Amino acid sequence: MTNASRSQTRLPTLLVLNANFVLLWAAFGVSAIGDHLSELALIKERGGFERDDITRVQALISFGFFLPFVLLAPIAGWWADRFSRKWTMIATDLLRAAVMISLSVTVPFLAARGFGDYSIVLPLALTGALAAFFSPCRQAMLPTLVRDDQLVRANALISALGTIAAIVSAVIGGKLVQLAVQGKLELVWNYRLDALTFLVSAALIAFIHLRRSRAVPRAPLKGVWAPVAQGFRYVRTHRSVWQMILIGTVFWAAAGVVISVVPAMVKVVFGGTYTDAGLYRGLLGIGLAIGAAFMTVVGPAMPLQLAVLGSLAGAGCWILALDAAYVFDFGRVFSGLCLVMVGAHGAGLLVTVMATIQRLVPDSRRGRVFGVSDMFTMGAMVLATGAIALPNIPNLDSYVPLLLAATGVGLLVSSWLAWREYRRGDYASAALRVVLHLATFYIRFWCRVKRVGPCTVPRSGPVIVASNHTAGLDPISILATCQYRVISFLVERRFYDLPVLGWFQRLIDCVPIDREKPGKSTFAAVLRLLKSGGCLGVFPQGAIPKPEENLSGKAGIAMFALRSGATVIPCYISGTRYSKSILRSFFIRHTVRVKYGKPIDLSEFRGQKRDKDALARAADLIMREIKNLAPAE
Repeated sequence: MTNASRSQTRLPTLLVLNANFVLLWAAFGVSAIGDHLSELALIKERGGFERDDITRVQALISFGFFLPFVLLAPIAGWWADRFSRKWTMIATDLLRAAVMISLSVTVPFLAARGFGDYSIVLPLALTGALAAFFSPCRQAMLPTLVRDDQLVRANALISALGTIAAIVSAVIGGKLVQLAVQGKLELVWNYRLDALTFLVSAALIAFIHLRRSRAVPRAPLKGVWAPVAQGFRYVRTHRSVWQMILIGTVFWAAAGVVISVVPAMVKVVFGGTYTDAGLYRGLLGIGLAIGAAFMTVVGPAMPLQLAVLGSLAGAGCWILALDAAYVFDFGRVFSGLCLVMVGAHGAGLLVTVMATIQRLVPDSRRGRVFGVSDMFTMGAMVLATGAIALPNIPNLDSYVPLLLAATGVGLLVSSWLAWREYRRGDYASAALRVVLHLATFYIRFWCRVKRVGPCTVPRSGPVIVASNHTAGLDPISILATCQYRVISFLVERRFYDLPVLGWFQRLIDCVPIDREKPGKSTFAAVLRLLKSGGCLGVFPQGAIPKPEENLSGKAGIAMFALRSGATVIPCYISGTRYSKSILRSFFIRHTVRVKYGKPIDLSEFRGQKRDKDALARAADLIMREIKNLAPAE
């Protein structure tokens, strides 16, 4: 066992018992409360709802904050791999608190010297520069605090708390600005509260004990530019990482547009106040929280492609629905629902992208990879908001419907391109791929299917997967744990003729068999499948035994193997709960474990494919190899 795996086993199995994770989680949530406290105050500083281009002001805020990510993120990633991530986060929090407390002075000072709307961009750019160093440190530290199988749930919990905090922030920020408009409060309180959140965040991070983590010592990086270039090279040469970064880039470009148009929607469609603007920004946050909560529950079971494609396409459809609500005035309720759903699908995408990169990239390079990721994803946000803010288009708010339409169509096109990329070289048809994704998600989530050890099924050539039979869901359990091959199964004729189940069985080229009178056509069909390089799933016991039964293997599997020359892979399924009804087994909660073994050596039986005694002994050998994979009592 490696040092990394040993340290992982010492981490708590429940995230709520992991003190380091809870501290990081709380710190992120507290600092997220400050995200929008100052934002609406800055909009008010530049004229607020009295302007006919409030969309431009909102876009400028996002542009100013995220521009430093594009310029500094690769260096920040190098810093995260070179220096202490914990103390970097503490230092950046303290410096951000100082910047926030100074906004009441710096913004009027710059405005008085002719900077105009850019008087809010410069201080926000400084805040963004500090955030650019904070971000890769946090993202790279998280995988060292939790177990690998907790990454999706940990990212979802952080995202959920952050968005709930953002809702609170938007509502409080809008209310405080509204009180300032009424002369009951000064705008400076927005900035003071914002600074306080960063101070609290720094204090929480200070209590994280890295000795309780599974962080491994990192060799000091020599130089600056060579390690930075290594980060870019790693991303370029690792296709899965590059794909995740591209998907995140598409999302943040869309997010830049949606966030920019919310104040205009509140003003034009609803005639609302600053409080309403905060509430509607909060609806995006509610959606993000719902999406994060959903991923907390089902995310670990969801196939990557299903999560990515569903999130992209769903977000695109709901943005188009939001556009229709704006154009045809469908009212507050429907518009609010659209914002919630856009946020929910966005959270699903962000959690998936983050957890995938964290799982794929080793700790020694993780900071630099996230630096590259931040440069591209935040660069997309900068390009989107810059295209809106920098041209200074008169009466910009009237173009909101076009902006939303372009964004929604862009996400739908992106989902189609992602689907085509995932389909490249795929062994399965489009219909089969969709069905397999849905079946895998169901069996992982409801039946808690996991593979123990590697999958030893060869990627090509004739193969027989021989498994014990425990429940009706056994074939799907095998399909879900061996996803790089279409596995056809021997199935009873009565199931092959059922409407839905039969359609699925025909989709994966299952071979029907009459167990009472197996005909020559069945054997011919099996041999044709194997000799053409197919993969056949067989349950040698021939039926699902009761818990107290011990059925022996049928000789047919040995005949298939010896006549076709197929490789035989043993497989053992455990953790299912017995039921007389095959259909009912799909609705019972199980904790299924699937383990594959090494290929079975049948060389001693070569040339004896017509010897009944040899076939029986070969079948017994196959059953012994299957049972040898059984977990210890």
